[in-house]
Amino acid sequence: MVRIQQRQGRHFMDEEGRVFWINGPEGFCYLSEQRQWRSGLTFQEVLKWKQCAPSGLVSQRFCSIKEACEAFEHNTVQWSLDLYLRQMGDQMALHRSGSDYKPTAMKLAEASGGRFEPAPWAGRPQAPLSCPLPAEPSHPRRRRRSLKEPVH
Repeated sequence: MVRIQQRQGRHFMDEEGRVFWINGPEGFCYLSEQRQWRSGLTFQEVLKWKQCAPSGLVSQRFCSIKEACEAFEHNTVQWSLDLYLRQMGDQMALHRSGSDYKPTAMKLAEASGGRFEPAPWAGRPQAPLSCPLPAEPSHPRRRRRSLKEPVH
């Protein structure tokens, strides 16, 4: 059984540090798992700086937010993969993972004379968004052909 550690509105973090959103209207809502790409941020910083995006995993529909949270904590959620949501999440992650990223609301507030707020990850070394690809794809049956060999 996994417990919800922190919750703010329709967002929550479980005891393993995973973030989830509760989407849809109150009487017909579902859970959506969110990916995070920066380590060391608090739950509040993840939400404020929009440092998560949909992974594509979504739950079945629930009759209430309370029912969705209880199903999550009792491990009775049925997960499925929404490929469109996954693709949208990939695009969001690519856009938001830049070292100079700021949510639009923060940019507008600063432009109108609001307080400048440095990103919580500024000055920290960051891991790349995804694993680097190998120089050549490996395949067990792939053979290299020398340019000196004639091609028939």
